[in-house]
Amino acid sequence: MSSVDDSSRDDDRETVRAQADRLGLSVGDDLLGELATVVRQAAEGDANPSEKGDGAVDVPEAPGEWMCHAGHRAEDSENALLAVYDESRTRTDVGPLAGVTVAVKDNIAVRGLEMTCGSAAYSVVPSFDATVVSRLLDAGATIVGKANMEPLAMGPTGEFSDFGHVTNPLDSERVAGGSSSGSGAAVAAGTVDLALGSDTGGSVRIPAACCGVVGVKPTHRLVPRYGFVDFAPSLDTVGPLARDVSTAATALEAIAGPDHRDPTSVDCTASSGTPLDGVTEELADPDDAAGLTVAVPESPLGRADDRVAAAVEGAVDRLGDLGVATDRVTLDFDGLDDAYLNVGAAEFSWLLAGSGVVRGQGSGYNEELLAAFRSARQNGLGDHVARRVLPAAVLDAETDGEAYAAGRRRAVAFAESLAAVFESADALVLPTLGVLPPRVGETTTREDLLPLVANTAPCNLVGVPAVTVPVATVDGLPVSAQAVAPRFADATALRVAGALERVAE
Repeated sequence: MSSVDDSSRDDDRETVRAQADRLGLSVGDDLLGELATVVRQAAEGDANPSEKGDGAVDVPEAPGEWMCHAGHRAEDSENALLAVYDESRTRTDVGPLAGVTVAVKDNIAVRGLEMTCGSAAYSVVPSFDATVVSRLLDAGATIVGKANMEPLAMGPTGEFSDFGHVTNPLDSERVAGGSSSGSGAAVAAGTVDLALGSDTGGSVRIPAACCGVVGVKPTHRLVPRYGFVDFAPSLDTVGPLARDVSTAATALEAIAGPDHRDPTSVDCTASSGTPLDGVTEELADPDDAAGLTVAVPESPLGRADDRVAAAVEGAVDRLGDLGVATDRVTLDFDGLDDAYLNVGAAEFSWLLAGSGVVRGQGSGYNEELLAAFRSARQNGLGDHVARRVLPAAVLDAETDGEAYAAGRRRAVAFAESLAAVFESADALVLPTLGVLPPRVGETTTREDLLPLVANTAPCNLVGVPAVTVPVATVDGLPVSAQAVAPRFADATALRVAGALERVAE
C-alpha cells in the first residue's frame, strides 16, 4: 500500500512540475511537495485547488531590492507608495479633479515611473500613460506616484509585496487588505486624496474596507484597461478609492467610457444602463436616495462575524430615515468562492503560458508591458505566485478545462438569480467583509481567506458594479457595507453608497 501511495505522490509531483515548467515557474522541492498535496486533495474533493491546504505562509519581513530608474522611492510610514515623481505631475489646473492628489496602483502604467506590479521580477519604466491616468490628468488631477501592491495583484491581505508589506494606518497590527494595499493605505493616511486600484475578486473593496475608505469596482469593461497588467481578464476592473463617495464618483466619471485602444471597453449606457453624467451632483442632494429599494441577502449576514452583521444591519435600518425601502431576499452564494478561485488562477496561468498576451480581451498587446512580463517570467515570479496559480493550472489541464467551465456555469446561475432580485430592487446591500480586518500574519489558510473574498468575488464573476463604504466602527476598526447594482447601473450603486455614507455612525 505504501508503494502505491508513494507512486501516487510521485505522479502528483511530476504533474505539478510539468505545469510549472510549462508556465516558467521555478518550484523548489519543498514547495513542489506542498503543491502536490493540494492537487491530490483537490482531486479527492477535499480542498480548493487555488489555496494552500494547510500550514502557514510566511509573511516577508523585509522589502526586496528596489531598482528605481525614474523619480525616487517613497518613504511614507505605511510603505504605501513605491516610485514617486520628484515633482508631482499635473496637466491642467482646471477640471473636476483640480488639486486632487492621486496614487496609481503599480500595475497601471504611469509615464516615467518604474512599474513593478509588486514583484521584484517585474520592472519597466513606461514611456506612456495608461488611459485611466491620462483621463485623470485631463480632469485636473495631480499624479503623485505609484502605490504598493501584492505581487501580480495576488492576495487579499497586503502582506506579500516584494517591496515590504503595507501597514494599515488605522491599526498597524491589522492588515491593510489587498491586492490594492498601498492604494487603500495611502488614501486612509491622507497621503493622497484619491487612488486607483484594480479589482479582480475584491482588490479595491477589500483594502478600502480594511482601511475605512470608499472603494469602487465598476461594471466590467466600463473602464478601459489599456496600460494595465492583467491578472484574470474576464474579472479585472480598474476603480477609484477615496475618503468619500463624491470624490470616488467624480473619479469614476473621469475614467469611464470607451477607448479605441481597448476594444472591449463600452459606454455606461450600454444594455440600458444608467448614465454616469451628473451623478456627483445627485449625490449632493440629501434626498437623492429617496424612493430607492435595496435588497438585503440573508446568507452573507448569517455567515458574518456577529459584530459585522449587527453594524451592517444597523446601517440598513437607518436607510429608512432617508426614504429608502428595504427587502430581505434569499440568494445562494455557495460555490462562488471556489468558482472565483478556479477561474482567476486558470486565466492567469493562460497569461503565463502566452507570455502575457491577452487573447480576445482587447488591451493586452502593448510591447513595453509584454516585454516586461516576459522578462519577469524568465526572472522567476516566486513562491507566492506559484502557490496561487499552479494547483488551478494543473486542475485546468487535467480536466481539459472542465473545472473552469464549471466555475463559469456557477457564475451564470448566480447572475440569473441576481437578475431576478433586481426586478424589484434597485441594489443589494451586504457586508463587504465577513470579518473585522484580520491581524497581520493570521490569514494563512483557505478558511482564513474566504471571509475576505466571499462577498466581493461574486460581483467580479458576474461583472456587476459594487461600491464599499464604511458604515460603523467596532473596537476602533471599520465595518463597511457594499452597494451592488445591475450591470452598467454604476450610478445607482454610487447613490446607494452615498445614502449609506449619510447614515454611517
